[in-house]
Amino acid sequence: MRLEQLRYIIEIADTGSFTMASERLFIAQPSISQAVTALEKELNVTLFTRYRTGAVPTQVGLQVIAHAREIMRSVGEIEKLSVNDYSKINTIINVGVIPTLSAVVLPHVISSYRSIFPNVAIKTKEEGTQKIVKDCLKGDINLGLIATHGKRIQEPDILYQHLFDGRLMAYVGARSSLASRQKITFRELLPFQLFLYGEEFSLHKYCLEQISQYGQPNVMSTTHNPESIKRFVSQTEAVGFGPDISLMGDIYVKSRTIFPIEITDASEIEFGLVTSKKRKPDVAVDAFIKEILAYLPRQ
Repeated sequence: MRLEQLRYIIEIADTGSFTMASERLFIAQPSISQAVTALEKELNVTLFTRYRTGAVPTQVGLQVIAHAREIMRSVGEIEKLSVNDYSKINTIINVGVIPTLSAVVLPHVISSYRSIFPNVAIKTKEEGTQKIVKDCLKGDINLGLIATHGKRIQEPDILYQHLFDGRLMAYVGARSSLASRQKITFRELLPFQLFLYGEEFSLHKYCLEQISQYGQPNVMSTTHNPESIKRFVSQTEAVGFGPDISLMGDIYVKSRTIFPIEITDASEIEFGLVTSKKRKPDVAVDAFIKEILAYLPRQ
């Protein structure tokens, strides 16, 4: 019996699914299934009744899981006693991140994380979702923070963890005829000049796909820098795009330099965390992932 087996059965019980447990633990589902099957053979009991739609603990499974929770709580208390040892870890964590999450999430997460791992350097690289996934597959980064629009990542060698959802907003400057609008559709945006993120960003592709249904989009320029888009939009009649969380508390919005407009026919933006299935366990990286999951709103 191993601690990771106990962790797996607790997560399966909490999520009701081997698949969901796999996503939340960033462990490939076959590995979790094999580990649980091995534990059942060792104990000579059936812990879960498996269905196509999920898994339900058996009566004996409930008892084993209750004991597993007690054991893992005790392990957690023991780990707290060795927290000072984390200061001896000296390494670099490479993170690929879309600009929105880099600005909104990472400052808090890194600050909190470094209070426990003071000698771990967090090296971030702002990129689009497609590039982040490729870097993750190649092993160039330890993890990635991404966004998708209507379609989840389908790469077989990528583990994906859904974090939270957001809404896509258009925004314009005071000069724009749209400045007084509260809501708009993609069809209505067709005549306007657009300032977009670069082609490697999922937002770029999504906006063009939606507007192209009604005609040829008028793309004025693209950039990697959200600050550049906001500044340019504030001084022109162009339209910019971004997630709602990137505009909450934004100084341009507060000063009424730019005006957010809800796109009513846009799909939700799904923010997620990706790692490679080939990633080896690492204390510093695992703790950083836990810090992200603890900070972000879960839905």
